[in-house]
Amino acid sequence: MIQTLYFIRHTETTQSGMLLGKTDPPLTSTSHQQLLTIFDSLPKPDRVISSPKLRCLAPAQAYAEKSGLALSIKSELQEMDFGLWDGKSYDWLWQNATDPSIGEFWQNPWDIAVPEGESMITFNNRIASWWQTFTADRTDDTVLVVTHGGVIKQLLALWLELPKGVSSHLNCFEVGYGCVVKVTVFYDEVGKAWPKVVF
Repeated sequence: MIQTLYFIRHTETTQSGMLLGKTDPPLTSTSHQQLLTIFDSLPKPDRVISSPKLRCLAPAQAYAEKSGLALSIKSELQEMDFGLWDGKSYDWLWQNATDPSIGEFWQNPWDIAVPEGESMITFNNRIASWWQTFTADRTDDTVLVVTHGGVIKQLLALWLELPKGVSSHLNCFEVGYGCVVKVTVFYDEVGKAWPKVVF
């Protein structure tokens, strides 16, 4: 049994240049249409899954309704909560965030937490938990998953079986706006999921 997944990062929001986690601005009208065009360029899925954040949910909902597809909203697929840094511009963060600095956090996110934000361990665990639950329901369908850059990077680390505490995937993978990551999942005779990233 082989399942095909398309993980897509949302396109540009109305608040560009900011650290967006729980902060939930909409897409620009242009980028909303751009994302719908990306959806249409892919093989038609059997269903759609989306983060609850507006920048993912609005285009996912529009596409699902237009295409007559079932839409599931999964809170586990929302971006990391960046606490007191959330919604701040990168310029502001580089100049004003201290103890820790944003640079210290990016270099060692497993040990250095964002003030009043979600820890890397918690973020990783909820993504891993979603993946475990998702693959427990073995199907051979095609699924469109609309989510965030941080979520996709953490899933890549999971698929590559990187050990916890490693953060190289955060800097080595560029997951830009509208990026599509295709994954095929082979389910063996005992139901174990074997994901493969398709380039």
